[in-house]
Order: sequence, then C-alpha cells, then structure tokens
Amino acid sequence: MSWEDDARCRTHDPEIFFVPRVAFERRAKTICSRCTVRTECLAYALEARIDFGIWGGLNDKERRRMLRRAPRDTPWREVLAADPSSSLAG
Repeated sequence: MSWEDDARCRTHDPEIFFVPRVAFERRAKTICSRCTVRTECLAYALEARIDFGIWGGLNDKERRRMLRRAPRDTPWREVLAADPSSSLAG
C-alpha cells in the first residue's frame, strides 16, 4: 500500500499504537494528528474492520462507533475523502 510509505507512525515505536493505556493512546493520536495519510489509514482500518490499535487517529471503540452508524458496505475511502472532519468526529 503506497500510503503506508508516507505514514508518520513508521518513524515511531509500533508499541505506542497497540498498547491499550491512556498515555500511549494520547501519544499515538498526537502522532496521527500530524500525519499526511491519516484519512487513508483510517479508511483502511474501517474497510478491513481492524479491531485493535490506533489507526487514522481513532481507537478501536471510536472506529466501532463509526461502523455501527454506517451501512456495512460503506465506501470509507470515498466518505472520508469527501468530508474528513465530520467523519472523523464520529
């Protein structure tokens, strides 16, 4: 996946994104907030229904909330590209 090459998280310890502790989650979300491929990352996690970790700046609970509110076949890349701010707000 080409977006992964540009992901800001590549320069950080992966553990930050997968340890379910508040301090790690805050740090991971801060890293994601400055990432140029945040939308692509979140779309990938939603489409693949990834259950664990911080992806696109959202934790598993936040992503599940988005998935529950949308039809199963939602084209996440299109939805997030059209309006990333409202979709990320959940």
